[in-house]
Amino acid sequence: MSFQGKVLSMLASMESRIEALATRMESRDQEVRQELAINKAAVSARVMATQEASRVEVPKPHRFSGNRDAKELDNFLWHMERYFEAIALTDEAAKVRTATLYLIDTATLWWRRRFADMEKGICTIETWEDFKREIKKQFYPEDVAYLARKNMRRLKHTGSIRDYVKEFSSLMLEIPNMTQEELLFNFMDNLQGWAEQELRRRGVQDLATAMSVAESLTDYKRGDSSKVESLEDSHAMGGGNEVPRDHNAPKKGSGKTSNVREGRDKAERKEFTPKIKCFLCDGPHWARDCPKRKALQCHDRGEGAGGRSTYGLNAATRCPPIQPEA
Repeated sequence: MSFQGKVLSMLASMESRIEALATRMESRDQEVRQELAINKAAVSARVMATQEASRVEVPKPHRFSGNRDAKELDNFLWHMERYFEAIALTDEAAKVRTATLYLIDTATLWWRRRFADMEKGICTIETWEDFKREIKKQFYPEDVAYLARKNMRRLKHTGSIRDYVKEFSSLMLEIPNMTQEELLFNFMDNLQGWAEQELRRRGVQDLATAMSVAESLTDYKRGDSSKVESLEDSHAMGGGNEVPRDHNAPKKGSGKTSNVREGRDKAERKEFTPKIKCFLCDGPHWARDCPKRKALQCHDRGEGAGGRSTYGLNAATRCPPIQPEA
């Protein structure tokens, strides 16, 4: 092949390669344009969402003063995380800076020391998890779970159900490693008998349902329907003559007990007082007070051992009957 032919062949090959490269570049350009459009749409949507979120007035979280109270510290950290979500704050360092603005009193002094240590390179607190770990190390009480378990064991349903549920929920949050079965058992075991029986009758199987049902129950008092049912059961078992006790009556030792009992005795005596009837004239008096007693001439006079006159029983049987007045 001549030199000219070789040159032409090389030019043709280069031309075909250039055309293939141009085709690939055009295809890649279309892909880049599509990705750019998608990214623009995502950024635009995020900006719009941030603008809409910024229009919502987000309440400021409560400040933390540095009290060694597990519930107070947990609530502070939980509210701070909800606040970060509401303002769409995702930067870890910004979360730490924002949280430190809500520290006061002893907590502020603690952060000033830690900030000085950070400047000296002694420690580093760069993320939100680092901040939570350090603040809990300083202000979280020791043996919180152990003390909460002891208090839960001692907790009893003595007042209202709402107060009991509130106290139990507070202790439950301080025991992270207790299972749902243990929590349900402790919750029901510490209830009063009537409340526990009602929950078992409704067949509750989890703690959330048990708390919801318990709060819906009315706090029964003495003398209520549950007590009446228990009395009816006792009557059915053979205690039919038993009279239900009046639980609304004043307790023994109170100042009103004697007055109430006295009035009740008077009413009972008045109710059960027998009617007086004279057997001589059917009048409302005793026979000894009858004005016609003198008309009774049937008597048997005689002297007894003491020299007093006595009436003979046989004489009374011989007396003619006295006719009552018309």
